[in-house]
Amino acid sequence: MIFNIIVGFIIPWISGMVFYFIDRKVLFIIAPFQSAIAFTFNSIGVFYGFWSISPHAYGKFSTIPFDLGVYPILSVYLIHYIKKTKFNPYLIIIIVTIFTTTLEWFGILTGRVVYSNGWNLPFTFVSYLIPYLLNYWFYMQLKQMKIFN
Repeated sequence: MIFNIIVGFIIPWISGMVFYFIDRKVLFIIAPFQSAIAFTFNSIGVFYGFWSISPHAYGKFSTIPFDLGVYPILSVYLIHYIKKTKFNPYLIIIIVTIFTTTLEWFGILTGRVVYSNGWNLPFTFVSYLIPYLLNYWFYMQLKQMKIFN
């Protein structure tokens, strides 16, 4: 569990603290929204036995550092770069989704993530794509409401 806390929570938040200084609004709005989405997706996945994260005996508890760390921070990076660049936002979303799926693939290779009940890497890709799209659409709604200038 220490590994999950360090890799899934502490390291992402150390790298994400830069946003406290450069894009505080994205950090404080997008991170909690994505954390709720991640918690929901991981709760469903663990409940239905689609995946398990080491230490496997801890069940849903072992996903909490990731729900509060890496997933929210990756979404903050995603929205920040969509906001600051002229690239097609959907292309950026696909790139971040591939990156996140690749991180999970490393988890599978090392045995830290175990799939069951027919779950596979393409399903994982979709399970990351949907939250990133929701984050982008949430950002666009906030932008339309002039919360993001």
